[in-house]
This record gives sequence, C-alpha cells and structure tokens, in this order.
Amino acid sequence: MLMQVLINFSMGLVMALFVFIFGLWGIISTYQANPLTALFFFVSASSAAFAFVSTYLFAIYGAAAGGVVGVVKMAESNMRIEAARGGGRARVRNGYVERNRNRPHYQ
Repeated sequence: MLMQVLINFSMGLVMALFVFIFGLWGIISTYQANPLTALFFFVSASSAAFAFVSTYLFAIYGAAAGGVVGVVKMAESNMRIEAARGGGRARVRNGYVERNRNRPHYQ
C-alpha cells in the first residue's frame, strides 16, 4: 500500500513536471521575447520546477522510510519486552487465557 502511494505521487509529479515544461515553452514562444532572454527564463523556470519536484519526492520518500524504520524499531522493542516476560504468547482456550506453564510459580 505504501509503495503504491509513493509510486502514484512520483508518477503524478513527474508527469506534471513534463506538462509544465512543455506548457512553459508554449507560453514563452507566444510572448516572442528576445531569444537569449527566453532561453534564460526557460532554463531558470525548468530548473526551479525540477528542484521543487525532486525536493518534494525526497521529502515524501524520507518520511515513508522514517515511518517504516519507526515501526520496525517499535516491533523490535515489543519483541524484547515479550521475551523478557517469559517468552511465548498467551493462548486463549474456551475463553480463558493460558500462559506458558513451563516455568516456576515465583517468576
């Protein structure tokens, strides 16, 4: 699910970048500015758009990776706590919770 969301955002942003660049060229050619000024503006605006898209993608991929690392760390600490309690999971039979009975009563 997470990868699907990241792929959708990535494809959407990259396609929006291409549409913006082609639309920008159309606007600049319609304006009929000096060719050197038009080229400078096109390169500047395209670079700014690419910087925005790459920064945004870096941020959402970083947030996703941070979330996954956090979940893994939480699962690891929960496994350690459970192992320190005596290991094994509690089982439910006939509505009663059964713990691991292979240990002395004073633990």
